Amino acid sequence: MDVSLLNLKSLAHTLDVEGFSSEPVLQRCGLQDLKHQPDDAWVPLDQFDRLMHEVQHATGDASFGLIAGKSLALVRYGFLPPLALFSPSLRQVLDDIMRFAPLVLNRSEIELDDSGDHARLLITPVMHGGRSGRFRTEFVAISALQLLRLAGADDSDILHVDFPYACPDDQHSRYVASFGAGLRFDQKPCAISFNPRLLDRPLPSHDPSAYLAARTRAESALTALRARSDLVEKVRGWLMDNLASQPTLTEAAHTLGTTERTLRRHLQQLGTSYQDVVQQCQALMAESLLAQDKQSLKQIASALGFAAVPSFHRAFRRWKGVTPVQWQEKQQARSDTELARHL
Repeated sequence: MDVSLLNLKSLAHTLDVEGFSSEPVLQRCGLQDLKHQPDDAWVPLDQFDRLMHEVQHATGDASFGLIAGKSLALVRYGFLPPLALFSPSLRQVLDDIMRFAPLVLNRSEIELDDSGDHARLLITPVMHGGRSGRFRTEFVAISALQLLRLAGADDSDILHVDFPYACPDDQHSRYVASFGAGLRFDQKPCAISFNPRLLDRPLPSHDPSAYLAARTRAESALTALRARSDLVEKVRGWLMDNLASQPTLTEAAHTLGTTERTLRRHLQQLGTSYQDVVQQCQALMAESLLAQDKQSLKQIASALGFAAVPSFHRAFRRWKGVTPVQWQEKQQARSDTELARHL
């Protein structure tokens, strides 16, 4: 999974705003040039994971997510803060979060459930387990609570707040100060239950002109992102038909009616490269051909653009952790098990 670089930039800026220095933290993560990278670039999730670990180490605060999730630093980056601030209602804020989440993550971490007597904000962070999982859970939960406060929620409107883990040691009073007395730990799903009347109450900060401007900006960014994604899908489709000829980036760009520079930039903005896409297509095609079991390894290697079987063998082992033959044997064993189960 990849995440927008905005997530890392926002967290680094939060450190600075909250009285810490982001520079040494970014250096330890190998992100010295973070501030100079384009906002629309994407990076692997493990880089974000590493940064969250280092932030907790630098601050000496395992619950720094409770601070980061409501820091003023969040206003600086991204498309969602101005949308939330100037939106006409909490319901519209939540609709916008769902719609524009792909600008920063592969999915929204907050989802509205208003099917019962009370409404809930379901919290599903992109990180699960460990210190980063707890950090991200706290971050998203306190951010969700801030949305309710923006809609005018007082303590009586927050019915209860559920977390999927035990109360962290020595942090109970801090959690109560952040979320109120209705805390419940070791609960699933992670959720904030609240008074549903908040959903359609007019927001005091609503500004129609500012909201329209923020919405237009977000829509434009989403359109551009989808265009880049569509281009990558076109690259994948073309590659699947041309792997045997070992097509180059120049050939791909020419065939798709774009320039090599543009194609490389779009792939980079999506956190990938032409070579990565080629290998993804080779891996998919290899699985398909091996599963059919109609061609020899030499024929499959040739179809994927490899000069010899040993090269294909090494690549497949790198992709899947097993040899092509071992992969076939596992698939056959699985098929035999499924067949026996239905007899």
